[in-house]
Amino acid sequence: MKTPTAVLTTVFIGVVALTGRGLAQRGTDATEFDQRHPAAAASAHATETPQTRAGMHDMSAMMAKMHANDAKLDQLVKKMQSATGAAKTDAVAELLAALVEDRTTACEPMMAHMMSMMNRDNTPTRD
Repeated sequence: MKTPTAVLTTVFIGVVALTGRGLAQRGTDATEFDQRHPAAAASAHATETPQTRAGMHDMSAMMAKMHANDAKLDQLVKKMQSATGAAKTDAVAELLAALVEDRTTACEPMMAHMMSMMNRDNTPTRD
Protein backbone atom coordinates (compact mmCIF):
# COMPACT_ATOMS: atom_id res chain seq x y z
CA MET A 1 0.00 0.00 0.00
CA LYS A 2 1.26 3.48 -0.87
CA THR A 3 2.10 5.96 1.83
CA PRO A 4 -0.01 9.13 2.12
CA THR A 5 3.00 11.22 1.07
CA ALA A 6 3.43 9.22 -2.14
CA VAL A 7 -0.25 9.50 -2.98
CA LEU A 8 -0.35 13.26 -2.30
CA THR A 9 2.85 13.80 -4.26
CA THR A 10 1.37 11.93 -7.23
CA VAL A 11 -1.82 14.01 -7.05
CA PHE A 12 0.22 17.20 -6.75
CA ILE A 13 2.30 16.36 -9.83
CA GLY A 14 -0.89 15.58 -11.75
CA VAL A 15 -2.50 18.89 -10.81
CA VAL A 16 0.61 20.85 -11.79
CA ALA A 17 0.76 19.02 -15.12
CA LEU A 18 -2.94 19.64 -15.79
CA THR A 19 -2.79 23.34 -15.00
CA GLY A 20 -0.42 23.79 -17.94
CA ARG A 21 1.71 26.14 -15.92
CA GLY A 22 4.77 25.11 -13.99
CA LEU A 23 5.69 27.04 -10.87
CA ALA A 24 9.01 28.15 -12.34
CA GLN A 25 7.41 29.37 -15.57
CA ARG A 26 6.22 32.96 -15.60
CA GLY A 27 4.15 34.92 -18.07
CA THR A 28 5.42 38.04 -19.82
CA ASP A 29 3.79 41.29 -18.82
CA ALA A 30 2.95 44.13 -21.18
CA THR A 31 6.04 46.18 -20.31
CA GLU A 32 8.39 43.34 -21.18
CA PHE A 33 6.51 42.80 -24.45
CA ASP A 34 6.82 46.51 -25.31
CA GLN A 35 10.56 46.36 -24.69
CA ARG A 36 11.08 43.27 -26.81
CA HIS A 37 8.75 44.30 -29.66
CA PRO A 38 8.86 48.09 -30.03
CA ALA A 39 7.20 48.18 -33.47
CA ALA A 40 4.23 46.13 -32.30
CA ALA A 41 3.96 48.21 -29.13
CA ALA A 42 3.94 51.48 -31.10
CA SER A 43 1.22 50.15 -33.40
CA ALA A 44 -0.87 48.94 -30.46
CA HIS A 45 -0.57 52.22 -28.57
CA ALA A 46 -1.51 54.22 -31.67
CA THR A 47 -4.88 52.46 -31.93
CA GLU A 48 -5.80 52.70 -28.21
CA THR A 49 -9.31 53.76 -27.31
CA PRO A 50 -10.78 54.41 -23.85
CA GLN A 51 -12.25 50.90 -24.00
CA THR A 52 -8.89 49.27 -24.76
CA ARG A 53 -7.19 51.33 -22.03
CA ALA A 54 -9.76 50.07 -19.51
CA GLY A 55 -9.14 46.52 -20.70
CA MET A 56 -5.40 47.02 -20.35
CA HIS A 57 -5.91 48.29 -16.79
CA ASP A 58 -7.95 45.17 -16.02
CA MET A 59 -5.18 43.05 -17.52
CA SER A 60 -2.55 44.84 -15.43
CA ALA A 61 -4.58 44.21 -12.29
CA MET A 62 -5.02 40.58 -13.27
CA MET A 63 -1.28 40.20 -13.92
CA ALA A 64 -0.45 41.76 -10.53
CA LYS A 65 -2.83 39.35 -8.82
CA MET A 66 -1.35 36.43 -10.74
CA HIS A 67 2.20 37.38 -9.70
CA ALA A 68 1.08 37.67 -6.06
CA ASN A 69 -0.51 34.21 -6.27
CA ASP A 70 2.68 32.84 -7.84
CA ALA A 71 4.72 34.23 -4.93
CA LYS A 72 2.34 32.55 -2.48
CA LEU A 73 2.67 29.25 -4.35
CA ASP A 74 6.47 29.56 -4.44
CA GLN A 75 6.44 30.08 -0.68
CA LEU A 76 4.28 26.98 -0.19
CA VAL A 77 6.61 24.93 -2.41
CA LYS A 78 9.60 25.97 -0.30
CA LYS A 79 7.67 25.05 2.83
CA MET A 80 6.81 21.65 1.34
CA GLN A 81 10.39 20.98 0.25
CA SER A 82 11.81 21.75 3.69
CA ALA A 83 9.18 19.79 5.64
CA THR A 84 9.58 16.18 6.77
CA GLY A 85 7.24 13.49 8.05
CA ALA A 86 3.64 14.41 8.78
CA ALA A 87 4.45 18.11 8.29
CA LYS A 88 5.39 17.34 4.68
CA THR A 89 2.02 15.69 4.07
CA ASP A 90 0.28 18.74 5.54
CA ALA A 91 2.43 21.05 3.39
CA VAL A 92 1.60 19.08 0.23
CA ALA A 93 -2.11 19.25 1.08
CA GLU A 94 -1.86 23.00 1.70
CA LEU A 95 -0.05 23.51 -1.61
CA LEU A 96 -2.57 21.39 -3.48
CA ALA A 97 -5.48 23.36 -2.01
CA ALA A 98 -3.76 26.63 -2.99
CA LEU A 99 -3.19 25.35 -6.54
CA VAL A 100 -6.83 24.38 -6.94
CA GLU A 101 -7.97 27.75 -5.55
CA ASP A 102 -5.55 29.59 -7.86
CA ARG A 103 -6.75 27.63 -10.86
CA THR A 104 -10.41 28.26 -10.01
CA THR A 105 -9.97 31.99 -9.44
CA ALA A 106 -7.96 32.31 -12.66
CA CYS A 107 -10.54 30.48 -14.79
CA GLU A 108 -13.74 32.14 -13.56
CA PRO A 109 -13.02 35.65 -14.94
CA MET A 110 -11.80 34.20 -18.24
CA MET A 111 -14.94 32.12 -18.64
CA ALA A 112 -17.16 35.09 -17.76
CA HIS A 113 -15.32 37.23 -20.33
CA MET A 114 -15.61 34.55 -23.00
CA MET A 115 -19.32 34.15 -22.32
CA SER A 116 -19.88 37.91 -22.54
CA MET A 117 -18.01 37.96 -25.85
CA MET A 118 -20.13 35.10 -27.17
CA ASN A 119 -23.34 36.81 -26.07
CA ARG A 120 -22.25 40.09 -27.63
CA ASP A 121 -21.43 38.37 -30.93
CA ASN A 122 -24.80 36.58 -31.00
CA THR A 123 -26.88 39.64 -30.25
CA PRO A 124 -29.36 40.10 -33.11
CA THR A 125 -28.96 43.35 -35.03
CA ARG A 126 -31.92 45.55 -35.84
CA ASP A 127 -32.28 46.64 -39.41
